[in-house]
Amino acid sequence: MKDRDTTQTAVAVSGDWLIVPGPLNEHRWRWGRIAEVLPEPGGTVRYRVRWIGDVHDSVVVPPEGARVEKAADWPDPAGDAIGVWPG
Repeated sequence: MKDRDTTQTAVAVSGDWLIVPGPLNEHRWRWGRIAEVLPEPGGTVRYRVRWIGDVHDSVVVPPEGARVEKAADWPDPAGDAIGVWPG
């Protein structure tokens, strides 16, 4: 398996995935396809994201523990992408 940069500070581009962990021990993570990167003048990065199972976009600042996965590594997440944590 190749090494991937999956840290929160990874440079995301449109089409990548934002993966946000759920509550501890519940194994519920949210996967959202990044539609747009929205940089702020102060350096905070926001993403316009379409979450799996949702028909609307959300603008989010990645919370602690979130990671970015490259679209090339995950063209489609498995199942409903709940409880899946790429390693």
